[in-house]
Amino acid sequence: MKTLEIKRVLVPIDFSEVSLNALESAIAICKIQLSTLTLIHIVENNFMLFSQELSGLNGNILSDLMKIAEDQLSKLAKKIRVKHDIVVNHIVQPGNPADETCMFAVQKQSDLIVIATHGTSGFREFFLGSNAYRVVKNAPCPVLTIPGKSSWTEFRNILFPIRMVPNAFEKYDVVRPIIRRNNSSLLIAGFIQLKFPTGFVEMKEKVDHYKNIVLRDDVICRSEVHTCDNVAKKVLSISEIERPDLIVITATLDEKLKDFFIGPYTQTIVNHAHFPVLSIRPEINRDLVSPTPVTSSAEDGFNLYKPNIVAGV
Repeated sequence: MKTLEIKRVLVPIDFSEVSLNALESAIAICKIQLSTLTLIHIVENNFMLFSQELSGLNGNILSDLMKIAEDQLSKLAKKIRVKHDIVVNHIVQPGNPADETCMFAVQKQSDLIVIATHGTSGFREFFLGSNAYRVVKNAPCPVLTIPGKSSWTEFRNILFPIRMVPNAFEKYDVVRPIIRRNNSSLLIAGFIQLKFPTGFVEMKEKVDHYKNIVLRDDVICRSEVHTCDNVAKKVLSISEIERPDLIVITATLDEKLKDFFIGPYTQTIVNHAHFPVLSIRPEINRDLVSPTPVTSSAEDGFNLYKPNIVAGV
């Protein structure tokens, strides 16, 4: 896997406090990575249906909502440009927030999506905020989830969990630019379930090997191996002790229902972590995405594409 260059950062904005906190983290990343920032606001489907029902009585409500959002987002983008001196684009369009975000990320080849784990609705789906869940599941690029009402502007201490899964270390190449630009230190933590005690030695060898790779990059690195009943819960326990600025995980999908559900490991960590989580799909490769054109009524004329993403395991 080639080292990821974070040049295009996409942030879904619903103007809630949590999404604006996630925006602060995205701005910090753009400034240090010299990236372009794109803000996207989606007028949700329920407003579209409502506007269609009442359009004959009160005019085009959807159009009015789009104009209001466009004005708000335009002002926000201008404020960021002036204050932080970075390139900022923005787009407002109707649809499902998570689906449209992923479609846009495909079409514009976003390198990173930064999203809050909970939005204005407060609705949860399978332990994750519904929009964050769908983005983590379907995004064609890594997704950084920012929990609650906090924001992180530095990522100096990184927790890097390792499990006995194929290509467990491939996500290091994805996070490498963040490590380099933030002068980060890394904790590589290997995890073996108690029901597989013979795997401890193999995991120790893997962790030591990975540590040597990181040290060759002149990165401060520690390593440790843990046995546990539940890997996700153990990762969360260690995060409470280490207080990392970032947890980096492979966003696996459920083996039995991979077309529908993020696996319980990913669900548990992203939902319950008190720290940012960078979720990376295995073998990230834009060749795995087959764009299919979809109709869009976006006012700025962007042609969006619906991603046909090959599920990771």
